[in-house]
Amino acid sequence: MSSKVRTITGMLLLAVILAGAYIAYNKLSLMNQPDITVPGAGKTGQANNSTSGETITDISGNNENTDTTDNSDTGAPGKNEDMQSGDEKQQSEEQKYKAFDFTVYDSEGKEVNLSEFFGKPIIINFWATWCPYCIQEMPLFEQGFSKYKDDIHFMMVQSIDGIKDTKEKGEKFINDNGYTFPVYFDLDLDATATYQAYSLPTTVFIDRDGYLKAYHRGMLTEELFQKGIDLLLE
Repeated sequence: MSSKVRTITGMLLLAVILAGAYIAYNKLSLMNQPDITVPGAGKTGQANNSTSGETITDISGNNENTDTTDNSDTGAPGKNEDMQSGDEKQQSEEQKYKAFDFTVYDSEGKEVNLSEFFGKPIIINFWATWCPYCIQEMPLFEQGFSKYKDDIHFMMVQSIDGIKDTKEKGEKFINDNGYTFPVYFDLDLDATATYQAYSLPTTVFIDRDGYLKAYHRGMLTEELFQKGIDLLLE
């Protein structure tokens, strides 16, 4: 076999390998697209913000599994309601985890605590001006706020490190785009650390009694956003 033929054969083989790798990557990406996840309990009984599951549900055990993925390591209830025995169902219904409080600041520099809004469902969205996915989902939150502002308190929390992002950048972005939802500034990164929101955007859904209902890391689709809202208003 001549060197030219070997070269051509090698190039064709490489192309086949790369094509196979690309197809496999796309399949894995589709399989691992996250859904809204429900917080479970760790050993201490605190909220466990693992997001490897693909379940849209509430903590009372009324699960609606959207995939056949094994959720055993997510901290979320692993069975649908119709598969639970009486004892298991009762235990699941009692698994409620109080949302951790934090302090952020409003546009005037006044301290605001999350717990001040307990008594009404809350949606917290962690975002930053340098985060492209945060920017892309902003119109969705503006639409949600316009429709549900009387029923749900929205907290758009800007995660500020003072280097990549600042309060001034956030205020300019909000004003330039004409957004009207409530914006809060996490100047001390208290909220970001409390909810481990180091991957932006991150959205947390809290019920009117101040208990964690669901959360999602990554950009929300309109469908997922509505699922979270429906959980709060059911």
